Amino acid sequence: MEGLILGMLQLGPAHGYALRERIRAELGPAWRVGTSQLYASLRRLEEGGFVRGTPEEAAGGPPRVVYALTPAGEERFGAWLHGRLPFRRRERGAHLVRLYFLLRFAPGEVGAFLEGERAALARRRARLLTPEEDPFREAVRRFRLLQVEGGLRWLAEVEELFGQKEER
Repeated sequence: MEGLILGMLQLGPAHGYALRERIRAELGPAWRVGTSQLYASLRRLEEGGFVRGTPEEAAGGPPRVVYALTPAGEERFGAWLHGRLPFRRRERGAHLVRLYFLLRFAPGEVGAFLEGERAALARRRARLLTPEEDPFREAVRRFRLLQVEGGLRWLAEVEELFGQKEER
């Protein structure tokens, strides 16, 4: 969520509702964000000094807080985008958010990112190859293995889609 908000604010300052709409317009099929989750994250980022909220008069309504990146926020977004901060692969759709911003801000890094994702999934696949004796655990193992194999197929298609396919 942090990388998502920082990246969206890298596109320009916005108040909460406009930021939510920007996320919906840009990443609608890949990521959904609840209003309370968005505002809680904005508060944490502001407390951390990564964004600055400035009250602004709104025509016909209460003042709105417009959020913008601080220099520390720009640095943190760059560190997240370029892989210098921990990246939680388990967060649903997080890899899609990072791919989106790499395509926007650092297209030359897409190939390395996809290769990193491929390596992580290959390691996970290797750990899932040993069958389990317990039937339930075996069912879970097979489910996870199918997910990982699906992820590897998806990566191959994405590499082809973005012209990142290397000879293997």
